[in-house]
Amino acid sequence: MVMDFLAPSEPDIKTPRKAPWKILIVDDDPDVHEVTKIAVAGCVFENRSFELLHALSAQEARDLLQKETDIAVALVDVVMESDTAGLSLVSWIRSELNNHFTRLILRTGQPGYAPQTDVIMKFDIDGYTEKAELSRTKLITAIITALRGYKLVMSLETNRKKLQQLNEQFSAIVEKNALSEFASTVLVHFSDLVGQPVDCLLCGLDTMPDYGVLDRSNIRVLAATGNFEDKVDLPVDVISDDTIRSCVARCIDTQESYAIGTGVSLPLVTRNGMTGALYIGMSMDTLEELVGSEVVKLFVSNVALGYEKTGLLEHIRNLAYVDRVTGLSTYSGFVETFQRNAASHASLLVVHADVQRYRVIVDGIGDEKAGAVLKRTGHRLSQTFPDALTIARKERDEFLILLKGGDANKVQDVVTRIEEAFQEPITLEDNQITLRLRLGFASDESDSQNAEELVRFASIALNDVRQKGLTNHAVFHPLMQEAAFERLRLASLLTSTSNQTEFSLHYQPVMHAKDESIAAFEALMRFRTPSGTFLNTARMIEAAEASGLISEIGAWMFKNAFSQFSRMSGLSGDVRLNVNLSPRQVQTNRIYKDIEDAISEAELPMDRLVFEVTEGLFLSNDQVTLSLLTWLRNKGAKVVIDDFGTGYSSFSYLRKLPVDGIKIDRSFIMNMDQDADALAVVKSIIAVAQALDLSVTAEGVETAAQRQLMQDLHCDYLQGYFYSKPLSVDDLNTFISKAVVPGVAFG
Repeated sequence: MVMDFLAPSEPDIKTPRKAPWKILIVDDDPDVHEVTKIAVAGCVFENRSFELLHALSAQEARDLLQKETDIAVALVDVVMESDTAGLSLVSWIRSELNNHFTRLILRTGQPGYAPQTDVIMKFDIDGYTEKAELSRTKLITAIITALRGYKLVMSLETNRKKLQQLNEQFSAIVEKNALSEFASTVLVHFSDLVGQPVDCLLCGLDTMPDYGVLDRSNIRVLAATGNFEDKVDLPVDVISDDTIRSCVARCIDTQESYAIGTGVSLPLVTRNGMTGALYIGMSMDTLEELVGSEVVKLFVSNVALGYEKTGLLEHIRNLAYVDRVTGLSTYSGFVETFQRNAASHASLLVVHADVQRYRVIVDGIGDEKAGAVLKRTGHRLSQTFPDALTIARKERDEFLILLKGGDANKVQDVVTRIEEAFQEPITLEDNQITLRLRLGFASDESDSQNAEELVRFASIALNDVRQKGLTNHAVFHPLMQEAAFERLRLASLLTSTSNQTEFSLHYQPVMHAKDESIAAFEALMRFRTPSGTFLNTARMIEAAEASGLISEIGAWMFKNAFSQFSRMSGLSGDVRLNVNLSPRQVQTNRIYKDIEDAISEAELPMDRLVFEVTEGLFLSNDQVTLSLLTWLRNKGAKVVIDDFGTGYSSFSYLRKLPVDGIKIDRSFIMNMDQDADALAVVKSIIAVAQALDLSVTAEGVETAAQRQLMQDLHCDYLQGYFYSKPLSVDDLNTFISKAVVPGVAFG
């Protein structure tokens, strides 16, 4: 073709030359040096040329040998400055310089000075020739043979050192108990073994596969060096190089080595399913030359053994420190993290949280789906507190959050963050579940650096929230601990078989305000020791709630109060019995049966009962509570809110509740004739209640002036010491006989 000479020529690809073989010529005759140089000019062995070093005396040779540590072959003249100079040099090389690698070829121009056989063997001499017989071919042959010997002994020495290095590395590798540390250590030691930086990937699982079934999507980059450093912790599938990604995947699938042009993947074969692969960014030939194939195999075997052991330890650690339901830390993991941070004297804040109405969620959607709710709750907490030192699931529906204390996390800020986080319902299939969390706080400002103790303090604060039901959070105070201990002591009085606390009932009259006739009696529990001492009722009820005995006590009260009331004589059929319901009691399923059984046994119509509940019962708009109260009203009973005005029910919310009336707390009634503000509150409550068609009962009426005020405000019912203190059944008969006499006025 015309102008073919303009076409680009094929590039002359030359394999890069390796470092030359160093060959030392030791001879006092300059001509020998020149002749040797001419004879070996252009010689190449295994892609390495010859580099000649020259010494005209044994002393010059010593200097060169001390300076150049990688001389492969030395051609030594026997006779130089003395008849034995050459042999003395050889002895020095092997004995004093301790060089057993440089191959030695003796040359002499005087045959009578040939070394004896034992000298040749003693000093590991590779050859002896007379200069007159040493043609170019024989010289090159002798040098090549010596180079092969040098290569062999150096290979053996390299392997020896690598094996020694491998032995030292093995303990450092397998002693790592954390998978990330193990993986990083492997690559550091591999680079040391190779003797140069290398691009590497250590890929595998971070947990043992469930039931031995491998899910390749779980395989990720455990450690990486060089160009792969940014891939750590990412799935293997994100490796952008298709060839490398395929190389690693094939190696893992087949559990066999797989090589590509730029690298090789070596399988990590284990017995516990911890499948993995070590990818090395260099060819197998280069790898074998730098390290040796047997050393590589042994290294990979050691890595596989360490990977198996570390994976097993990680699995055991996960069982101990990772909650299976939520993926959060376990309580043990929480304690470990706490202790680690406490050791650095960091200020810490513990938050103990639980899910309100969790039992209702379980009853509604089942345990399995409720577990999914807990998982999403934990996930939302993790999103809300990315700064948390750890978040753990303590038990069932309880969570622990460990935060930095002090100004870093103020209690009210934490409360706000959680409230905002759970404004949006949790979606589970077709269910929209709105969660509300109760919180207990404890900080190491209480001089505690002990995890268990601080968690206990936070739990005491959480229990305080559960008991009082007035707010959604509380901060631990030492008085709470004293109160908790007192509840425990009182609970022991309720459960003791040898010193059983006696239950009894007292009744306080509730009067019609208009004509002061009997409207109802409020049944009140009393607790008395065998010695006759009465115990504080409110504290005993708290103890019963805390110990879980409130249902049994409530059932006893229903049975006995209904029975005693049904047998009271001299009462009209419209007189009712008021019974208090505890928040904990309302949350139990058995309350329906307890009420029905007691009514049936006493043959008491439900429409003669009034059930009193506190404002706090409505705080969470709990469907369980609302369902019970609706059921009671549908059966004919009435429901009133006790101690109204001391809690958090707003007037606007009052109209939505399934209630028939309210009882104004005694603190307002007792002070209204001296306190204008208290009187204003009472007037407002009565006005709103009348507008909503709710009955109003004034508690704590103790004077004629208070009675008159309430009558003037058209209050419906009056209750207090002005009429009577709570009375036993026996004393109640006297009151009834007096109160039912026409025209009797109190005070």
